[in-house]
Amino acid sequence: MAEDGKPDRDGRIQSLERAFAVLEEVARHRDGVTLSEISRAVGLHTSTLYHVTRTLVALGYLRPGTNDKRYRMGRAVFQLASACLDEAEICDTVEPFLDRLAQATGEATHYAIWERGSALILTRRAAPNALQITERVGTLRPLYCTAIGKALLSGLSEDAYEAHVAGIAFEPYTPSTLKDAQALRLQIEAVRRDGIAFDDCEFNAEVRCMAAPVRDFRGRVVGAVGFSGPVWRTSLGAMADHIALTRSVAAEISDRFGFRPAAVAEEVAPEAEGRTRRAGS
Repeated sequence: MAEDGKPDRDGRIQSLERAFAVLEEVARHRDGVTLSEISRAVGLHTSTLYHVTRTLVALGYLRPGTNDKRYRMGRAVFQLASACLDEAEICDTVEPFLDRLAQATGEATHYAIWERGSALILTRRAAPNALQITERVGTLRPLYCTAIGKALLSGLSEDAYEAHVAGIAFEPYTPSTLKDAQALRLQIEAVRRDGIAFDDCEFNAEVRCMAAPVRDFRGRVVGAVGFSGPVWRTSLGAMADHIALTRSVAAEISDRFGFRPAAVAEEVAPEAEGRTRRAGS
């Protein structure tokens, strides 16, 4: 048996398995369950179980009853569930727009969000063409050499952008991969100016991509919507034909997320004016 807290030969950690067994047992009892009842159900001695439940209570995943000594699910569980629901709702909102973009471009479309310093493919739609580029949902992509990544980077504040770029190793995935921060800076400035990002065979030598940033009600870039196609079918000229549509789709999704350009402009105007004064002084 593996030492508690350390992975066994299968890579599993016993303490985590115990904690989730406890959570699952408590979840089965809407009116709560006592320590002794949990002990019998999951096969743990009460002394060991005490430490597991105490940890889960401290983390907010369980809450003990004040009078009946019965454990119930804690607020932290509902916060996790809420986060999953939010992502499901985002997918429901975005997918009709991805379908429309796929039909118009003839290529596979996708929507990405920030995840651990990378771009996460949250949802995608297949292309109507028989041969298409497949981006699996849940896949992480680097930011500096993908269109979705550059679209996400374009929304960072200057400090946040510099901090992120400082940690990039600029791994050369293809001969076209951007080689340094200066080259990336030029492209990000273009994305900020034009509202569209490109990946010209930078991550995959056989694939071109285009994406536009999506904003929320605060004006923050929270996602990127775009499409990918094989180089033999997706020339730079063909991609240019779909710039206006991709930007329009991004704007419609942003509108669904509550983005109102005029309202955001009014909100940030005083701050921008202050920066202008400082720059000119």
